[in-house]
Amino acid sequence: MKILTQTIALTALLTAAPLALADHDRGHRAQGGYDPTSSVQRKLTRAMKQLDLSEEQESAVRAIFEDNREDLQANREATRAVREDIRALLDSWPLDEAALASLAEREGELAEERVVLTSTLASEVLAELDEDQRAELDAMREERRERMRERFSDRGDRG
Repeated sequence: MKILTQTIALTALLTAAPLALADHDRGHRAQGGYDPTSSVQRKLTRAMKQLDLSEEQESAVRAIFEDNREDLQANREATRAVREDIRALLDSWPLDEAALASLAEREGELAEERVVLTSTLASEVLAELDEDQRAELDAMREERRERMRERFSDRGDRG
């Protein structure tokens, strides 16, 4: 049991350490880490602008974002609070492994909730698109993936 606790604590430490060390001012990262919820919303918003939506579709998409805003914001705030607690715990001595494991578990629960929330949001938005718009969105996604592949393959050449 002690090995399991140590493994969980080490995993949490390795996961949280970059967050604790990332106190330099780098936009949203200085405010509690990368926020995938915001990323999904930004990507969807950008895509919706390029898809030539009808007024009815725009209104429906705005309503979907509005309907999900409070839940997403609550998740962001809870995640930020857990990460702050992890940072504070990592600064304490001796390390309370049980508390760290509990916080790591809570962060995992929030991540799971965030995946469900953002996936549901995306699904609701996609349901508002017609076939041609979904095809165009798929093409935009593939272009973005290709750019990412190129960007990451260029990193491998840096020796």
